[in-house]
Amino acid sequence: MNPDNTDAGAERRNWMSQTFDANKKEKSERFLSSHALLLEIDIGHAFCAGAWVSTIVLACAAIEAKVRQIDTENYESKIGALLKWNSELRWLTELRNEIMHAAQPGTKSNVWKANPSDLGACHAALEADARRAITVMFKTLYG
Repeated sequence: MNPDNTDAGAERRNWMSQTFDANKKEKSERFLSSHALLLEIDIGHAFCAGAWVSTIVLACAAIEAKVRQIDTENYESKIGALLKWNSELRWLTELRNEIMHAAQPGTKSNVWKANPSDLGACHAALEADARRAITVMFKTLYG
């Protein structure tokens, strides 16, 4: 199934295109990471299908690929040591870490925005974070 074959998928693809245009520098001379570009394809599919958690995790992975491959050529150090931290990258990295590494019950969470017994509501609440993750990714890759 092609996620763009739905009204929601088409709206999301249009939003991604507009967000890309709004966050790239004109006539950018920056080099692009082949790994980040490949991840960007999957991010588009995940986002258009409404896979919010996947979108967030993959956006963070695309940033890491670009930082390692293009900005630093450092494949050994932890990513935290390589990032030029700003509040948006810190937010995305912390959210990604929370998604990937479960915490003890009762720990304050940025993932579980609704009642944890209502998985649908929790998942739906992550759409805004997925959109923000894509914006941070485009700013980092192309800005």
